[in-house]
Amino acid sequence: MAISLLGPFNKVINETTTQIVDSEIPKKVSDVLATFISSSSTVVEDLLKKVRDLTREEPPPQAPGTKQPNP
Repeated sequence: MAISLLGPFNKVINETTTQIVDSEIPKKVSDVLATFISSSSTVVEDLLKKVRDLTREEPPPQAPGTKQPNP
């Protein structure tokens, strides 16, 4: 069923969409986006861990000759 409003463009549109579907372009784009998002989240997680480590408060140093409490 051809769309009459598009007239002479029907064949070009049909061939183009057929090639897109046959080449599985939407699936490939989806895979690329999923990989990008996964990689980005890993980078963000690593960055957050570094910030956490850099901003961690260290306990004050013990005076010489004092016992350290047992945890």
